[in-house]
Amino acid sequence: MLRRKFYDVLLNWKKHKKNECLLVKGARQIGKTFIIDQFGKTEYSSYIYINFIESPEQKNIFEGSLEAKEIYKRISIYLPNINYVDNNTLIFIDEIQSCPKARTALKFLALDNKYDVIASGSLLGLHYNKLVEMEKEEEVSISIPVGYEREIEMFSLDFEEFLWANGISENAINQ
Repeated sequence: MLRRKFYDVLLNWKKHKKNECLLVKGARQIGKTFIIDQFGKTEYSSYIYINFIESPEQKNIFEGSLEAKEIYKRISIYLPNINYVDNNTLIFIDEIQSCPKARTALKFLALDNKYDVIASGSLLGLHYNKLVEMEKEEEVSISIPVGYEREIEMFSLDFEEFLWANGISENAINQ
């Protein structure tokens, strides 16, 4: 298992969050999905994974009403084998930059506060407060859920994490 310091950031968010979703930004291929997936499977009784690049049809989860209970119903349609556990479910929305309505929905999911929600994506800074051309060729304004999401940037391995990944012990590193 690859050890990352970012895992502690996720644990801290889970312990201290208050009506907020977590938005993890960062470059492509640095391990965002890997570490959040590991966190969800380890720290929660129920883990739900949504990926808009892998399964573009899942964008339909965020069509129509953005009320949390309606979103949960639509998630159950697209992922019928999931199990919701109150206060012990993580919903991970990956590649959120591909679905602006999902970004807007973070506010309503945070207000509901029934389940924890983490979203991640690359190049998110390039999309703020712009009009985004949707697949249906209609323009939609992105509504950033200010106050309902905590943004954290993740970076590639630092030198210490690189040493851990290569089997160098804590004792050897600290000498």
